[in-house]
Amino acid sequence: MSKADRERWDERYEDEKWKAMMKQPYPLVQTTVRPVEQGLALDVACGLGQNTLWLARQGYHAIGVDVSRVALEHAQATACEAGLEDRVLFAQADLDRYRPPAGLFDLIIVIRYLNRALFPSLIDALKPGGLLIYATLNWLRAETHPDAPREYLLNPGELSTAFAALEILHDEQIGDHSELVARKPFAPCE
Repeated sequence: MSKADRERWDERYEDEKWKAMMKQPYPLVQTTVRPVEQGLALDVACGLGQNTLWLARQGYHAIGVDVSRVALEHAQATACEAGLEDRVLFAQADLDRYRPPAGLFDLIIVIRYLNRALFPSLIDALKPGGLLIYATLNWLRAETHPDAPREYLLNPGELSTAFAALEILHDEQIGDHSELVARKPFAPCE
């Protein structure tokens, strides 16, 4: 990501109006994720950390990665206020280059972010039985926002095609958002 991209996101996350809009976890995360006694979760492009913190409240140790230093500082402060600092780790990363380690995560979420080159790494980063929750803007966004960059909009059926190696549990288009929930299968017995 360019310096201009980082600065643009930092500026957005300094805006109090934006912070107010981003307080609640994404609804699909809330309805899909159940409490656990242990587990490791990854929140890619975590922004202000509302999803990461919600995962920590459900019993996960959660890692949130984002390009914005401003967003991550806010997320860490919120974690400390909530007493969750021992359950979360926030890390700054260039999301154009970031690749999560293979076979490490019980849960990965990606909300409102699209980097197609990351798709194979997300599959590899899941443990067998691990869950992927992915939700972002699709091609219909261009109807109401003609200036929306097409490279950041999903095509019809793109998520289910990209993650066909996983067991698709939920694949839905809700207006200009596409959502997917998928589980990495266990290796077959030999």
